[in-house]
Amino acid sequence: MFGPTGRVWSSTVVRIPVPGRTPPYALAYVDLDDGPRVLAGAEGDAALAMDTPVRLLPADPAGDVRVAVVR
Repeated sequence: MFGPTGRVWSSTVVRIPVPGRTPPYALAYVDLDDGPRVLAGAEGDAALAMDTPVRLLPADPAGDVRVAVVR
């Protein structure tokens, strides 16, 4: 198991409809501490700045990885 924290490597906001998703929504590549880089959904609908500290959240109902900004 990796995490539960990491830092944003890159982020974007998806504004195109995709089956099962309602835009806009944010996605981020996150470098987990002592682990791999993962693609995760981010809370909210704004892109996250590079190097923003984040923490893993429980997976959503579809099993997707989610992160939240560490405040």
